[in-house]
Amino acid sequence: MFRLPVSLTSSSLRRPLKAVGAVAAACALAVTVTACGGGSQASKFKPARVVSFGDDNSFVSSAGKKYTVNAVSLDASGNAYVSGSTTTTTNDPTQMGYNCQVNAVWVQTVAAAYGFDASQCPVSGATREAYLLALDPVVTATTSAGALDATSAAAAKTNAGVAKVITAMQNNVALLNNGTLVLMMAGQPDVLDAFARYRASPSSLASLVSEMKALGVSLSTAMAQYIKPTGARIALVRLPLLSLSPLGQAATETEREALLQLVVAFNDGVTNQAEVDFDGRQLTLVRTDTLSQQMFDSRTRSSYGISNSTDVGCASGRGTAAPLCNTSYADPTASQGVVNSTVSSVYLWADATHFAPQAHARLAALVVSNVNRNPL
Repeated sequence: MFRLPVSLTSSSLRRPLKAVGAVAAACALAVTVTACGGGSQASKFKPARVVSFGDDNSFVSSAGKKYTVNAVSLDASGNAYVSGSTTTTTNDPTQMGYNCQVNAVWVQTVAAAYGFDASQCPVSGATREAYLLALDPVVTATTSAGALDATSAAAAKTNAGVAKVITAMQNNVALLNNGTLVLMMAGQPDVLDAFARYRASPSSLASLVSEMKALGVSLSTAMAQYIKPTGARIALVRLPLLSLSPLGQAATETEREALLQLVVAFNDGVTNQAEVDFDGRQLTLVRTDTLSQQMFDSRTRSSYGISNSTDVGCASGRGTAAPLCNTSYADPTASQGVVNSTVSSVYLWADATHFAPQAHARLAALVVSNVNRNPL
C-alpha cells in the first residue's frame, strides 16, 4: 500500500520551505506514487464527474457567492449591478450581483480543468458534471475587523462542520462511481470553534487537540464507509496553516501555537487514518498546509505570484469578511468600503481566515497535478 508522508509536526512547520518556482513547488508538494518528473503510471484517471464536499473553503452559493474576493458585475461607470439585474446599480454589498466565473474558488477551477461546470456557475460549452456540495457556514467565525467571534464560530461549525459534511457524503452516494473525482476539504469551522473554546479556557488545549485528531479520524473513516465502496477517487486536501492567517498573526505567540496544534492535529488525524483506509490508487493527499507556508514565506511567495501574505485584502474600512468581500469600487460606506484593485492577484488572504483568489488558483493547480500524476 502506498505510504503517506511522515506527518508534519508543529516544529517542522515553523521552518520555511524553499522553492525555485511554482512548478518546482507543486512537484515538491505532490504526494504521488511515482516521483515528480519521472516514473510511469499503470493508467491515467480521467474523471467523468467531479463532486466536492466540505466547508466554506469550497462553497459556492446558488448566486455564485464564494468565501473569497468575489468579482462584482459592474456597469460602464463602475457601479455594481443589483443581483439578477442589468440596469439597476447598488451600493449595498448584500444586493450586488457577482460574476461567479471570475475569481473562482479551487473546486471550480479543478472541475474546469476536466471540462466541467456546476449549476451554481454555468460556463458556456462546459459539461454539467460538477456537483459542488460543500456546505455554507452561513456566518464567518471572524468579524469584518478580523476578530474571532465564539458565537459565530460555533454556528459555523453547526452549519458546515465535519459532522454535517459526513451527512452530506452519506446523502449523495448515488452521485459516486469509479469515474467520479471527489474533492474533500473539511474541518476549518471545527478548528476555529475549537480555537474559540481554547481562548475561553486555555487549560483545555490538550483535550481540544485530542478532539481535533479524533475528528480527523472520523472524516477518513466516513470516506472509507461511504466513498470507497463506490470506486470513486478522492483528492483529500489538508487544511491550510491558519496560524499563518491574519487571525493567527494577530494572536499572541501562545495562542498562535495553540491554533497551529489544532490544525496539525486535525490534519494528521485524517491523514494517518487515510493511510490505513486507502491506497494510492483511490486517494491522493494534497498538502495545503505546506503550500500555505510557501505562499506565506517572504522568500518563496513570489513564486506563486503573491506579494502580500500578511494583510487581508478585505481590510476593515475597505471591505468586509467573506462572502461579502468583493472587488467593487461602488460602495462608499465606511463599514464596507472599497477593496484594493489588486487584491485578487497579489494577496494570500481575502479576510482573516479565507484564501484570496490567487491562493485558490495555486491550490487548484496542485490538486490537478496530484490527480494527473497518481495512478488513480
